Amino acid sequence: MGSTRSILMSGYYGFDNSGDDAILKAIIKDIRTMDDSVDIVVLSKDPPKTKSMYNVKAVDRFNLREVIKAIKDTSLLINGGGSLLQDITSTRSLLYYLALMMLAKLFRKPVMVYANGIGPIKRKFNRYLTRLILNRVDLITLRDEDSREYLRKMKVENANILVTADPVFTLEAADERRIGEIFQREGIQQHGKFIGISIRKWKLANNLVEVVSKTIDTIIERYGVGVILIPMHYPEDLDISLELLDRVKSPNAYVLRDKYSVEEIMGVISKLDLIVAMRLHSLIYAAGQEVPMVGLVYDPKVEGILKSLGMEYMSDVENLAYDELISNIDAAWNNREGLREILKQQDKVLKKKALSNVTMALKLLEAGE
Repeated sequence: MGSTRSILMSGYYGFDNSGDDAILKAIIKDIRTMDDSVDIVVLSKDPPKTKSMYNVKAVDRFNLREVIKAIKDTSLLINGGGSLLQDITSTRSLLYYLALMMLAKLFRKPVMVYANGIGPIKRKFNRYLTRLILNRVDLITLRDEDSREYLRKMKVENANILVTADPVFTLEAADERRIGEIFQREGIQQHGKFIGISIRKWKLANNLVEVVSKTIDTIIERYGVGVILIPMHYPEDLDISLELLDRVKSPNAYVLRDKYSVEEIMGVISKLDLIVAMRLHSLIYAAGQEVPMVGLVYDPKVEGILKSLGMEYMSDVENLAYDELISNIDAAWNNREGLREILKQQDKVLKKKALSNVTMALKLLEAGE
């Protein structure tokens, strides 16, 4: 195999988001494990940091000239993973990713949508444009069945659509020694049971901090646990976690104040008996560590991953009620061993499906030569 073959990766990279960092780390690791001769180039908000962290070439995603050159030079464009094709965050973001795929096809480059979650796409024109471009890409893999159903409803008729799994399922947690160091550094007492909380700011969740802080005090008293607040995106998740901590009356609540690697956060989550989480990848990290979960649903992607994992306990953050949330946590806590067994049974299957994304990407790369 020639060393000039390259893969250009487009995603929400370089923004200090643990979930997207995990996706990038997993894809790079898995590609290099299967074929270390492929050059990997990443479109990033922070090219020097991405280059340093992942030992790849990196291009400024906002430099149009550099982006066009990178597309011209690549052998394959990978879009994802993550929830890139949606217009809830902004139409501009959706159009950015669609434009990259369109340019790649204009340059006759193969394009793979890699383990994406799709939607919501609310605007009629955005749906039309997404359908137009997705019908022309070479391969679409999705991380859940809800995304396939979403594409079906959008009338995307691409023959090459498969449901696989999120790339992050192939990552491993940090070792026991490192987890112990983190607990010591953060002043977390390493005995007893823990419940994790991972939330984000959300404009339509007016009572989120009020309800979750009250819930934390209740579960600490009711179950005799410690609570660890786990930020996934800096600085905003840290800010809301500290706001929560200020409202919690019990001294047995902690915040991970420092920034940690994907593997380190996974390691912390592995020590939990249950997690209550809003961020998608905090739930995926938990699934990989066989930690039972309660979902706080602010976006269909969160409900989609919970359903795909067989986890039924979830609350809607836009209509968040203390009684309902406590009821869900009680049910999950009392059934946590059963939930852990469900996750354990899925673990090997999810890792195999996640790795199948890489196999298909490399086949597409070879076919384009």
